[in-house]
Amino acid sequence: MAMEFLNPTALYAFSLLPFLLIPYLIRRPTRVLFSSLLLFKDLSSRSPGRPWGALRLPPIFFLQLLLLALLILALGEPVFSFRPSKVALVLDNSASMQASDGSKSRFERAREEASATLGGLPSNARVDLYVTVPRLERVGEEALAPKETSGLLAKLTPYDLGEPPVEYGLELSRLAGEKAYERLFFLTDRPSQGQGGAVRVISIGRPQENLALTSFEVARPSFASPELVAKVEVTNFSSRQWKVKLALKGGGKVLSSQMIAVGPRKSARASFQGFPVHPHYEAELDLRDGLALDNRRFAVPPPAQGLKILAISPRPQALHSLRSIPGLDLRVISPEDYRRSADEGHGLEIFHFSAPALLPRNHALLVLPPEQNPLVEVGNAISQPVIGGWREPHALTRYLNFALFRPAYARPLKPLFFGEAIIEGPQGALAIALERGGFRYLVLGFDPFPYLGKENLPMSVFTLNLLRWFDNRGSSGVGTGEPLALRAEHRGGVLLTPRGEKFPVQEVPALFSQTFFQGIYRVARGKESELIAVNFSDSREADLSVSIPVRLSADPEAAGSPSFLFSLWPYLLLLSLLLLLFEWYFNPPVTQT
Repeated sequence: MAMEFLNPTALYAFSLLPFLLIPYLIRRPTRVLFSSLLLFKDLSSRSPGRPWGALRLPPIFFLQLLLLALLILALGEPVFSFRPSKVALVLDNSASMQASDGSKSRFERAREEASATLGGLPSNARVDLYVTVPRLERVGEEALAPKETSGLLAKLTPYDLGEPPVEYGLELSRLAGEKAYERLFFLTDRPSQGQGGAVRVISIGRPQENLALTSFEVARPSFASPELVAKVEVTNFSSRQWKVKLALKGGGKVLSSQMIAVGPRKSARASFQGFPVHPHYEAELDLRDGLALDNRRFAVPPPAQGLKILAISPRPQALHSLRSIPGLDLRVISPEDYRRSADEGHGLEIFHFSAPALLPRNHALLVLPPEQNPLVEVGNAISQPVIGGWREPHALTRYLNFALFRPAYARPLKPLFFGEAIIEGPQGALAIALERGGFRYLVLGFDPFPYLGKENLPMSVFTLNLLRWFDNRGSSGVGTGEPLALRAEHRGGVLLTPRGEKFPVQEVPALFSQTFFQGIYRVARGKESELIAVNFSDSREADLSVSIPVRLSADPEAAGSPSFLFSLWPYLLLLSLLLLLFEWYFNPPVTQT
C-alpha cells in the first residue's frame, strides 16, 4: 500500500504556513491606567521601541497549525493505493500531438512520460497499449510486460488525423470497467477536469499560436481553358495579426510567392495565375509556429481532357444540349443500358428522371428522381415554385440571381439519411448536396435541362456551377482519413503512399482507407499513373489555443481508497478561521505602555 495525491499541486500551500507566525510577532499595545509613572520612567528610557516582541506561542497556535495542515492535505486529495498489476496506456496520436513545445514534440514528451510510468510498475505488471486515432483501439498483443510495451511504444508515430468525436471521460471509464484495469493512464495534450477513479490523465503541452493552410485548390477557369488558377486560404488561430510569406511550388521549385496578412481569428485568401503545368503542386507558409503539419497543402491539377459525363435518361433529348458547353465529353444512354456502362471511368453520372438502385462509386447528379431512390424522399409536384432560401456562400449558388431563378416545375425533397439543403422552396428543399466516401452527390427537385445558355441565364449559371462543383478531379483532393476510390482501371496496379508504402490493387471497385498522412498518393498501373492529393483538413485540431478538456467522473469501483479528508475540507477551513478570530480578538498578546 502507498499514498498518492490526486491533486498534488495543492501541497505547495505548505510553504504559506510560516505566515501564521506573523500575528504572534507583532506587539499590540494596550492602554492601562496607573496612579503614577515614576516606576516606569527608567523602563521607558530603555525601551527599544521595536514593534516586534519575543515569540510567545499559545497552545491554540499549534491547534491552528494542525488544522491548516489537515486542510492542505485534504485539498491534495490523498488516497491509499497499491502498485497496479493490470494497466492500460492510452496514447493520443492525433495531429495536434505533432505540435512542438521547445525542442521536442508533444508526442515525444508523451512517450517519455509513458516510459516513466512503465518504469514505476512492478515487474509482474501486464500492460495493454492503446492509441486514439483513427479510433480508440489496442496496439499489439494483450498483457505485455513493461519492457515489451516500451519497445512497442518506440515504434508509434502520430497520424495526420484529427481526433474522432468521442467523449473520452465516458469511453475510458467504460474501457477500464470492461477490462478490469486497475489503472488506465491517458497521455494527451488536452487538460482534464474531475477525478476519474482508475483513469489518470497525464496532460502534455500548452496553448500556442498557430496559422494553418485551410484550403488549396488548382483548377481551370473553364472546362476548355488551358490555363490554371491556384486558390489558397490561410486561417489565423491566434490573438494577433500575422504577415507571412506564401509560396506556390511545383516540381520541387518555388513557382511564385506573395506576402499575405491575416488578422486575429480571421482567414485570408490569395490566388496565383500564369504558372507552368506540373503533375502536382504544393502551397507552403514560410514561418515557424505551433504546428508545422498545417503549413503545407497539396493539390493535383485537373486533367487536360474535359469532364467525361455518362447521362442516363428515358428522355434523352434535353441532355444533348450539354454538348454545346466546351470541354464536356457526353454520352447518353437509357436506364436499361446503365449496368453495362457504369464502370467506364466517367467523371460524372447524371440520372435524369431515373435513379440507381445503389449509390454509384462516382460523382452523381439525380434530377427529379423517382420515389424509389437511395437518397431522398420525393414530395408532391408544385408548379412555378418560389425560391425561399439558399445556402451562401456555396459553389452551387455563386453568381445566381434567385429573384430571376424560376423553375417551371418542382418536387420538394427530404433527405433519407444525410444531406445539406442548398436551395429551398416553401414546401421543402429543391436541391440537396452531400458527400460520402470521397464522392459528391446532388439531388435536384427541378429539371435544369435543356441547357439554353443566354436564353435562360439564371438556370444556365446554375448548370455551370454544378458541373464545376463535380469537376474536382485532382484539385484539392480529399482529407486525411477519407477513403480513396479505386476504380476498374486501377485493377492490377499498385498504390504508393507518401511514406513509400505499397499496396496492391486487387478487388475493385474498392475504397483505400489508410490515408493517415497528408501528401501525394499515386496509383500506378504499367506506364499509367493517377495522382491524388490528401490533406490534413481538421481546423479544430489546428487551433492549438483551445483544448476541450477530458471530463472525468469518480468511479466507486476503481482501485484505491477514496479521499475522506477531501470531503471535510470546508469544515476544517471554517474551524481554522473561527479559532484564529477567537484567539486574535478575545485573547490578544498584552503589552504595557
